[in-house]
Amino acid sequence: MDNHSPPSTAGPVAAAPVGAWVDAARRKLRAGDALGEADLDRLLADCRGARPPRWRQRLLYLHAVTPSIYASLVAAAVHEPVAGSVTQIDPEAADLPWRNVHDAIVAGWRVVHFPQQRAPFDDREIDLIGHEFILEKLEVYDG
Repeated sequence: MDNHSPPSTAGPVAAAPVGAWVDAARRKLRAGDALGEADLDRLLADCRGARPPRWRQRLLYLHAVTPSIYASLVAAAVHEPVAGSVTQIDPEAADLPWRNVHDAIVAGWRVVHFPQQRAPFDDREIDLIGHEFILEKLEVYDG
C-alpha cells in the first residue's frame, strides 16, 4: 500500500471541510433553499485543497496463554514503522498496556493473524512464547 492511500475503510480525506459543507447544505435544504453551482464549486474546492493523509502501519505481536482473545497475555511487542526501529519480545515485561487481545481490539488494533486453533500438540512441547496474535493499526501521520 502506498502511504498516501487510505485503508479499506473510508479515511479522513478532506473530512472536516466536506463535513462542514454537508452541514451547511443540510441547513439550506431544511430552510427550503436549493443548492446551486456555487455550493458545488465550494465542495470541489474544499476537496481539491485537502492534502491526502499519509498512512503508516503499526504491528503488534501479542502472545497469550491460550488461543482465546480473552486469554491473559504473556508477552507483547509493538513494531513501529520507523527506520532503524528494533523491537524485541520481552516476556518479563509485567506492565503490558493490555490484559488480553480483546483489550487491544477495543483500543483500535485489528487482528490480522490468529494462532492455530487446532494445534496437534501441546504448546509446552515446543519453544514458543504463548499463542501468537498479530494485530495492526493504520494511523495517519504528518510526513
